[in-house]
Amino acid sequence: MTQLNIRQVEVFKAVMEAGSVTGAAKLLNLAQPSVTKHLRNLERTLAMLLFQRSRNRLIPTPEGRAFHDQIERTYLGLDHLSRFADDLRNDRQGEILLAAMPLIAHSWLPEIVADFLARHPDVSMSLPVRSSRWIADWVAAGRVDFGIGLAMDDARGIRQELLMKVPLVCAFPAAHRLARQRRVAAADLSGDSLISFSNFDHWRLTVETALKEQHIVPRRRIDTFTTYTACDLVSRGVGVAVVDIVTAMKYAGDALAWRPFEPRLTFDIHLMQARHWQVPRIAGTFIAFLKEKAAATGRAFPASPDT
Repeated sequence: MTQLNIRQVEVFKAVMEAGSVTGAAKLLNLAQPSVTKHLRNLERTLAMLLFQRSRNRLIPTPEGRAFHDQIERTYLGLDHLSRFADDLRNDRQGEILLAAMPLIAHSWLPEIVADFLARHPDVSMSLPVRSSRWIADWVAAGRVDFGIGLAMDDARGIRQELLMKVPLVCAFPAAHRLARQRRVAAADLSGDSLISFSNFDHWRLTVETALKEQHIVPRRRIDTFTTYTACDLVSRGVGVAVVDIVTAMKYAGDALAWRPFEPRLTFDIHLMQARHWQVPRIAGTFIAFLKEKAAATGRAFPASPDT
């Protein structure tokens, strides 16, 4: 394989663009004899003529023109690489691999993702929606850049940082007797069917503890996986549910109402990152954006449906 001298290629390109040795010498700030020497050495390396010499003029041969076309393509590729590197450095390129629990992915997160991608049109994103346990495992294994979910007490290899405290409220059919109250206490749920979440261990512990302290036993229990499904069931008159305020507000209307729940409980949403490696720059930029939005959301949670 022919080994090319990059300086010789640059000189040849300059001669083709300037149209003469004199012009190329000015472009490159070289002496004319040096330009001529580089051209001859390049032709010797390639074992072919790139120019016909006629009365101190250089006329490109067909081989010279073809060689120049290929150089132009190469330089365009290098320009593309340079722009791509600039984009990476300035967070305009890349892919973010984020996993999120359903509670966040189905309500709060889409608007934030859309806002961020609108500001970074060349960025791609992958967003699997899974349980907090799955998310913790994939973050630890490096399968995703970071995750958003409930804290895992036994998670290894990850750092968990509180992102947002989401208040829990009581959602019930709009015509339910609880609509006459300003707040709903655990004792008020006596005789109601309770819609609960089979995958939220923390929810079960805190809500069921509150019910047991008041000696409240639900008339019946309906287990589901997401707060969205729970609110859909509530709106159809199946029962009541203690859910996050974000989902309750999204469903509130003619069929569903909500009130603050006592005792005051929260879903504590955490960022999960691997301990042993850093996230890509663009993922770090998104995390900072996410934290700003989470803080603003927390400040905007209403104390009641009327505020």
